[in-house]
Amino acid sequence: MEVFQVKDKLPTSEEPIVLVIGKFDGVHKGHQYLLKRAKSFCGGGEKLAIVSFTPHPLWALKKDPAYQRAITPDEEKFHWLNYHGVDKVYNVEFTQKYAETSAETFIREHLRGLNLRHIVVGESFNFGKGRDSDVDLLINLCGERAVPVTEVPFVKDNARHKVSSTDIRAALHAGNFLEAERLLGHPYFIEGNVKSVDGSYVLTGIDDFVVPKMGTYYVFIDGKREQIRVLENGEISVPKVKQHMRLQFDTIQ
Repeated sequence: MEVFQVKDKLPTSEEPIVLVIGKFDGVHKGHQYLLKRAKSFCGGGEKLAIVSFTPHPLWALKKDPAYQRAITPDEEKFHWLNYHGVDKVYNVEFTQKYAETSAETFIREHLRGLNLRHIVVGESFNFGKGRDSDVDLLINLCGERAVPVTEVPFVKDNARHKVSSTDIRAALHAGNFLEAERLLGHPYFIEGNVKSVDGSYVLTGIDDFVVPKMGTYYVFIDGKREQIRVLENGEISVPKVKQHMRLQFDTIQ
């Protein structure tokens, strides 16, 4: 999978693509269904490509602390996108300045260099500056290039609510990994390096991950079940198993 870090315009490419646009935080069941539908439109050598945004717009624009950390920070997001068959990721740096980009500029200029064959978005998709930047406007703008647009409906959970990153964040913070995994469609992972601090060991490099509330939890490290502690300051105390760890949180605590 190719990953492109983007400031504004996406790099030019003649390779035909089916493009999906979204934040993809969590790459949860709703995102997975979106990717599956988009993949079904790929044919004749067309690749599946993603435009995603980092950091979360609500953190970039409003400094909402609930969105400072991600369910899947960039490298974790790329891992799951690759797992679900994505060929290219255009990861756009979302800033105050970028938020001023109009829908027209985004479609006519930022995507101009791509060989678009189809665009797929989720239900109630909004993009660009302005209240009217919705799926209907996207369809009209893409019509200028004869690019079809498909709007995919929300995936609903058992309570008939849409599967959302907000609900997953809440479950993770509460330490409810069973509920988080049900909505994600995959286990929750945190990855970082181990550092010695006052005779114990903590996981570093995890500032971008959603961390559960203070408490003791069980995780799998290289397939072995281990106990960790989330400290009051948000650090994670771990056993000294190895220098770099990928923690898979156990759904049974």
